[in-house]
Amino acid sequence: MAEFKQKLKNLLDAKTSVKVPLIGSQDFWDISEKKSDSLLIKPVVNNEKFVEKCDAELVSNIDQVYFNSSDFDFTKFELEKLPSILDKKLIANDINKLKVQHEIVEKQLLQLILENQAACDDELDKIGMLQNNLKSSLENCEHAKNRLKLAKRQITTAGLGLLGNCRKKSLILDLLSSLNSIKMLLQTEKKLEELVSQANYAKGIALLLECTQGASAFKQFNCIAALSIKLQDALIMTEEQLDIVLSNMCFNFDNEKYSAVQEAYRRLGKTRIAIDQLHMHYTSAIHSASFDTINLFVNTDKVENNKNSFAFLCQCVPDEQLIPCLIALSKIFWNILQSYKKAADWHREFKDISTDSEDDIEEYVNQEYISKKFEIGPTRLWGDMVTKISNLVFNSNMTKFKFDDFLQVLSILNKHIKIGEEFCNSKSEQLQNDTKKSCINYFHTYHKNCLDELTIFFENESWTPCPVKREFNLFQLQEFRTIKNHIQKSNSSRLTHSRNSSMDSSSISTCEYFHFTSDKSPFDNDLNTTYCEDILDTEMDGNSVCSDDTNNSYEDTDNYNITADNYERPPLLTNTTLTVMRHCGKYLKICNILKSISEDVVTCLCQLFEYYLYSVHLLFTSDMLPQICIGVNSVKLQSVITRICNTLIQCNPENQDPIIREPVALHVLSLSDANNLYSVSERIVAVESLVFLGEQYKLLHSYLNSLLISDTSSYSLQQFYNQTVAVAVDLRKPVYGRVMCKSIDYNQVLGMMTKVNWEVKDIMCEHSKYVDFFLEEIRVFFKTLKTSTSHIYLNEQVLYSIWEAIAVLVSSVFIEGFSLAKKCSNAGRALMQLDFTQFMSQINSICPINPLPHKELVEVYIKAYYLPETSLETWTRDHQEYTHKQLLAVINCVCQNNKRLRQKLTNLLEESQQR
Repeated sequence: MAEFKQKLKNLLDAKTSVKVPLIGSQDFWDISEKKSDSLLIKPVVNNEKFVEKCDAELVSNIDQVYFNSSDFDFTKFELEKLPSILDKKLIANDINKLKVQHEIVEKQLLQLILENQAACDDELDKIGMLQNNLKSSLENCEHAKNRLKLAKRQITTAGLGLLGNCRKKSLILDLLSSLNSIKMLLQTEKKLEELVSQANYAKGIALLLECTQGASAFKQFNCIAALSIKLQDALIMTEEQLDIVLSNMCFNFDNEKYSAVQEAYRRLGKTRIAIDQLHMHYTSAIHSASFDTINLFVNTDKVENNKNSFAFLCQCVPDEQLIPCLIALSKIFWNILQSYKKAADWHREFKDISTDSEDDIEEYVNQEYISKKFEIGPTRLWGDMVTKISNLVFNSNMTKFKFDDFLQVLSILNKHIKIGEEFCNSKSEQLQNDTKKSCINYFHTYHKNCLDELTIFFENESWTPCPVKREFNLFQLQEFRTIKNHIQKSNSSRLTHSRNSSMDSSSISTCEYFHFTSDKSPFDNDLNTTYCEDILDTEMDGNSVCSDDTNNSYEDTDNYNITADNYERPPLLTNTTLTVMRHCGKYLKICNILKSISEDVVTCLCQLFEYYLYSVHLLFTSDMLPQICIGVNSVKLQSVITRICNTLIQCNPENQDPIIREPVALHVLSLSDANNLYSVSERIVAVESLVFLGEQYKLLHSYLNSLLISDTSSYSLQQFYNQTVAVAVDLRKPVYGRVMCKSIDYNQVLGMMTKVNWEVKDIMCEHSKYVDFFLEEIRVFFKTLKTSTSHIYLNEQVLYSIWEAIAVLVSSVFIEGFSLAKKCSNAGRALMQLDFTQFMSQINSICPINPLPHKELVEVYIKAYYLPETSLETWTRDHQEYTHKQLLAVINCVCQNNKRLRQKLTNLLEESQQR
């Protein structure tokens, strides 16, 4: 049995032994090709997936012992598995099974070999290279061995000693160099401190970086390891020092220090980080500076802790401390802006001189980043400043400010708007809107107070002339000092108002504030400055302004003409007039600073003149004017007075609150006292001061027109000058005419005219007595006028106005006296002509006006008595300037024998009167 098993084992070894060829040999490739060919030729009977599944099951059925070790004796293992009683059929099945498993394993092994063929080739190449390297090394070793043998035979012991000493020297030199390097590293800290103290940050950073790099070569030494940590800390401290210096640039920019700092950051490779930090420092500087400044002025009683908001601190600033606080804050902000602009200019110049920046991509990117930052940064910084300024100014109650204080605040805000325009091309619209709103509220309140103040002035005005110099005008007042050049330039050029160049809130001055030196800011002169004005004539006695007879306009009772004296006289004006002109100057100061409210200011400025005109008219025309002198009234003047009353003074407060109340003359005005000629001096001073004020307003016409934007406002201003200002001179006749009517006894003249016999049959050769009486009354009036006005100067216009009022009275008295004649003969009509002609011949010798105004009215009226009855109807229709009574007198005299015509003309007059 044992022999049989041995034979069976040999048989299996012979049949199942597989000869695996060496990888890479010719047999390997031959077998691989045969196997691959056989695999390609063999038809696929079953599905590929099914075959793979079956192969996997067969491989899984192989005993695990076949895979445990390579020296496994599988023949012995299979024979030991045979039973004691052999079964031929069972043995055949086992043999077939083993064959199938062997084929599957062989196939999979071949497939793995093929898959790893490329890796195998790479490994073979490496093996070849390794063999070549080993061969070269072997050759070098043999060559060195031969050279050593040669040196052993040729070199002596002394030579070897020299070589050894040379080697030691080289080692010692290397050691000395290392020690020097270590020494230099240990001395870095002291040298770094010196460089930093000298503001040589770039060299300090370069030294630190060099030492840090050098320390890495000696990190095996303990001292150097500690030094590396210390150098790293020193680098961090130096960066902090750089940051501190960078923050100081926000207030005091130093070109050399800033250049050193930027160079140091460039050495560190943190150029962009430095720019970001710079802008952060500027933002922080604005925040901290504003808080520090406000805390210096706040009311400590209202501040409970140190964590209050900026807006709350602004509310705690007392009103009297607002302007000093605003100026201090503005100066600090100006300092920051100026420093920022210098930093921006430094970077702009650095970019221009960097010629190789285009070749260095990193440097180019850095410069572009910096440029972008300085494009955005100014707007953000200015926005923060505007917010702080608005919180400070508009959290206070400026309506209680004095005008000069408010004007100063307005000037500071206007300068900020201009600086914002120049600094970052910002319109500061929110600041402009808040300023405009606040200014309008304040100005209307102030204007109402000014009108109230004028009311008090009118009620207490003594109407005596203020002794000013002869050449005085409004430009000499300190209120016009700052805008004098603008007004005079506007008057001299007479430029038409341009809508495109109109000065509104967005028009900013082109003045460049950054031309100022570093030690001076635009806010240094924002203190109340009072200019010295020289307007009073100290050489003139206030009680005898023109006391000499030669200073008046007439010299004696027989000569009432204007003297040919070229000596200039001072204008007649009162303290109230000066007050109005000062208010005008203050109003225009607001326009000059904030031009967006110019229309409101100009309207209020016109109201000042209107109220002056209305008040003078009210106070000096309050006494009744006789019906006979009604001709001195001006229809245009009366319409203007009515309009002012309806728009400016509301008489019915139940419907609407009055803008301003009417003045009541608290000062005693003896308008009915004949001893002072019915206050003729006060009347003249009042009216002439109004006329003088109108002349001053005319000097402002062109400038006021340049301030207006809309066509409607320009048209309203033109109407104001054409109607209100122009009508001021018309106030002379009604005011002076009241004095004439009261001073000249025209009733006595009329009484004497009624006693004249107009039915004389013969033509008279002498004039009536009333003519001489009337002339004497006029002479006496001028004597009294001279005495009453001895302390004032009556100029040509005043005398002309007085004579015009007398002319109205003369024409009215003659016409009225002639109309009293119930019957009149032809000789009586000639007597009328004779009386009037005699009167005119004598009046012309003392009257400066030739011919006397309204003379033709009397002449036409006298000629009417000569008209035939047929022409009387036409004459009556064409001469409605006469009263009904006067026309009726002519009709009765002419038609005294024609009752039918007289009744017809009388009916015609009644119908005309009803119409």
